[in-house]
Amino acid sequence: MKSLILGYGNTGQSVKKYLDTTSKEYLIHDDNLDLLKDISEELVFKDSHLEQIDEIVVSPGIKPDHKLLKEFPEHKVVTDIDLFSNEFKGNFIGVTGTNGKTTFVNLLSNFLNENGIESIACGNVGVSPLEFESNPKIYAIVELSSFQLFYSKNLKLDFGVFLNFHTDHLDWHKDLEDYKNSKMKLLSFLKSKNNLIIGTNTVSNVKLENIIGIPSEEKSNKDITKKFDLKLSNYPIDTSIAFIKIIDKLNLNITDAYKFLKNKSTTEHRFEKVDNINGTRFINDSKSTNFHSVSSASQRVKNALLIIHGITKNIPTSELQLSNEIKKVIIPKDMNLDQNLFNCEVEVIESIFELEEILKKDFQRFETVLFSCGGSSFNDFENYIERGKFFKSIVKNIKGGQN
Repeated sequence: MKSLILGYGNTGQSVKKYLDTTSKEYLIHDDNLDLLKDISEELVFKDSHLEQIDEIVVSPGIKPDHKLLKEFPEHKVVTDIDLFSNEFKGNFIGVTGTNGKTTFVNLLSNFLNENGIESIACGNVGVSPLEFESNPKIYAIVELSSFQLFYSKNLKLDFGVFLNFHTDHLDWHKDLEDYKNSKMKLLSFLKSKNNLIIGTNTVSNVKLENIIGIPSEEKSNKDITKKFDLKLSNYPIDTSIAFIKIIDKLNLNITDAYKFLKNKSTTEHRFEKVDNINGTRFINDSKSTNFHSVSSASQRVKNALLIIHGITKNIPTSELQLSNEIKKVIIPKDMNLDQNLFNCEVEVIESIFELEEILKKDFQRFETVLFSCGGSSFNDFENYIERGKFFKSIVKNIKGGQN
């Protein structure tokens, strides 16, 4: 019997390399045939191979209604994270939430490494954990998207981090309950319920602990914010609270963790301070792909021009709750958002590619220009990284024109 690698992007390629180290035979399928052009013909899945398959290793981008997934019972569908968890002997920290997962994973990994504790950042952050060799002392800090959790079967988490929860990915999940249930699987994978760390829902009236059904964390969160001025952190409140909590849970120094939060720059494309031109700050938050993320970013600026962009993924507009410090919003026409949503000046533009000329004329009215998109990038860019680089090139061009 054989495994079927379903999806041959980065995850599928990592699965292939892993299976090559085992005795397990496999076949590969991707709907994009161009990705299979360098694969030996004998490894390419055909419908006649169905009876040979006893396990499907699915990439997270594959939707549940894919025709091949309908051919197999649910228990035969696993992920690269399952394969990793079955073999891993170190410390497994799983991180989920609607926003800030990549930022948190990199932040924690950097802190541990700088303090002499070997760790790797992997998962939805961009690298499959199967790419790393296991050892009993290493910490694997694994970003777990709702897609990965949806398919995962038996992860063995030493610690779980649940940062926040807001509406997202309703273009992939059938409804909000389905999205929530995927996220909630994190709790079932914990070896000990005592090792769950949760953040807090910023810009929301619904407390995170009420959503996931655990005893109130409100006092604990208030104690942390009372002890540490988290407004001085370079990171959002929910990220900072969860970070200090897990450092405490790992019996490390939380004062050192707070200093780290104040001094460590954010990851690229997540509330990244690009430049200051004639007193105006330019911030690249291209990784913001939902309305809550934009709303959270808006709380961290003053007298700001906000640029949004992208595909809004069926997220209700009620999730867009901007700070009063947003004085103007620029919206590409194809976002098709009701201008009455915004209690400020609004400019609708034909295309995001007009942005540079518009900013040149207008940016000096504002203390901050915030590129916090609120939608996925795929209508105009390959990914949020390309979109962020586009914005940074605009800032560079504007600064060059000031000389």
